[in-house]
Amino acid sequence: MARKTTDADNGKSALETADAAVEQPDTSDEITPQKDERNTSGFYCYIGPNLNGLIQTGTIYRGTRKDALAKAEKAIKADSLVKTLIVSGDSLPEARLKVKTPGNALHASYQKLAGKEGK
Repeated sequence: MARKTTDADNGKSALETADAAVEQPDTSDEITPQKDERNTSGFYCYIGPNLNGLIQTGTIYRGTRKDALAKAEKAIKADSLVKTLIVSGDSLPEARLKVKTPGNALHASYQKLAGKEGK
């Protein structure tokens, strides 16, 4: 029958064992990406108003945010607010609701762009 060893059998005191556990660095923050950096859907979507000749509501861009912004470059040059209305597929359901709800940045950006288009 095998004998179970303890810290006392290994010559370590309980205090030494506790100190070793405390001294280990916590790397959990380094591994976890920030929420706004993560996009598991693999696409981005423009949720702003149609801008004739530049961009349409619901335009889908596959790839990274950088790819999406590069493809929408012409519209972004015309008005930088377009950039704020290109959202990740992961946040699309929430963002579509925010665009319709007064009191947040997405709604304000949408309204400013919609006002410019109407003129």
